[in-house]
Amino acid sequence: MSTTLKALSDYEHGFVTAAALATRLGDPNLAAKMLGHAGFQALDCSEVNDVDKLMLQLVNQQPGMKLTGLGKNN
Repeated sequence: MSTTLKALSDYEHGFVTAAALATRLGDPNLAAKMLGHAGFQALDCSEVNDVDKLMLQLVNQQPGMKLTGLGKNN
């Protein structure tokens, strides 16, 4: 069984970028809520930049988050 990674749409990429920014400003919980309410709690974020991946690792520690492609055991 092979799995094909799906690239983020511009819309999804915008949400992920906003979540990373909210985290950078000190609120990973808000970032998780934003992604969760949009149904984006399990996106593959491997194509985002390294700084945003660091922020999204903090978001991924919030309840319900299952983001992948962030590196470091993910």
